[in-house]
Amino acid sequence: MWGIPAPVWFLSIGMFCLNLSSVMVFICMTLLTKMFSVRTSQLGSLEGVVDGFSLLMRAFSGLLSDFVRKRKRFLLLGYAICFFARFLLAIAKVFDVVVFSRLLEKVGNGMQASPREALIGDVTPSTSLGRAYGLNKTFGMLGSSLGSLLLLGLFYWNEHFDLRKIFLFAALMAGVSFFLLWVGVKEPPFSYPPHQASVLLSQRFQVFLGELKEFSKDFWKATTMCFFLKMGYFSGIFMVTYVMAQQFQTFLGFSTSNKPLMSAAVLSLQNCLCALFSYPGGYLSDLKDRRLTVFLGMICLLSSMLSFGLGKGSAFWMVIGIIFYGLQYSMQGALMAFMSCTMPVRLQGTGFGLFFITSGISMILSNLFIMNTVWDIYSPSTAFLVVCVPVTIALIILPFIKMSKGADKVA
Repeated sequence: MWGIPAPVWFLSIGMFCLNLSSVMVFICMTLLTKMFSVRTSQLGSLEGVVDGFSLLMRAFSGLLSDFVRKRKRFLLLGYAICFFARFLLAIAKVFDVVVFSRLLEKVGNGMQASPREALIGDVTPSTSLGRAYGLNKTFGMLGSSLGSLLLLGLFYWNEHFDLRKIFLFAALMAGVSFFLLWVGVKEPPFSYPPHQASVLLSQRFQVFLGELKEFSKDFWKATTMCFFLKMGYFSGIFMVTYVMAQQFQTFLGFSTSNKPLMSAAVLSLQNCLCALFSYPGGYLSDLKDRRLTVFLGMICLLSSMLSFGLGKGSAFWMVIGIIFYGLQYSMQGALMAFMSCTMPVRLQGTGFGLFFITSGISMILSNLFIMNTVWDIYSPSTAFLVVCVPVTIALIILPFIKMSKGADKVA
């Protein structure tokens, strides 16, 4: 349908269920200060660091999926771990179990992410890459939007709803994702070159390491650019708590005294915008130079951080900041297509793994040592302004990456 292979549709529907599950857990994380004696900045740092840890795990799974020439088994393992982690969260009695659950979930997310992106690249023609990644991102954000809207209605009806029941429902949706992947996705067979077909595993590994030299200079430039870009990807908990700290009586038409409702409302706005513009963003990247869509995403990210940093106390600028943050997330499918076009076809898993490990290190540095430190020592608004600097550096690097119109994947 629409020139997009069937496996991409099944992956996208599974992504819908998994993201619906994830966002419900994420929104409830902002409410755990009531259940456990922890500071808001601790929760923000926890989410930022575990997100970074997830990105580090993606490098491991991506490299392995290229080496063993299998993608689906890594996705199945990752989805199963996510199911178990969310069930564990539902029965947590102490905060240490919450931390372990979040780390375990990010292991699961990391285990399946690079192989998923690589599998999309494996089965999709280069002329449809932007649409395929955009579709996957759209379904993922539709799941996030529905999850946040469900909680918006739930907390509007009862702000004291039992969080453990929400976590159990989230675990169920992760199980549905596992089932869809298991029955609906068939991966294409890898064919080994003749000289590799009958060699020992150790010899094949040596050949595989030699293939890593095939990554182009433009891939390394793009990865360096993403290192600086991802420093601007602060945890959404920082954004939600910053809006709540403005002491508005109402925001987005809701009373700010209902914190669960406010958390769901802020993330609903962000996720709905991302879902609305993800496919158009991917489609645009197929029509034009892919750098254009990446550039637009960077401008939206900078606009968001400047709105938060300079618009303290203004409900208008808080809304603008949320809107731009949602718009920049809608360009992530285009960024994936952009990165895919700089990678050798048979090393897509490794390429995305290297991309994710770089992004993970960047996000850990940003959330733990920049956002958290500047937030506590100076002010939240200063923290948003500080992370504008590395994003600006990424913007400067972008034009130096060669990417022609409709660029095909590297053979």
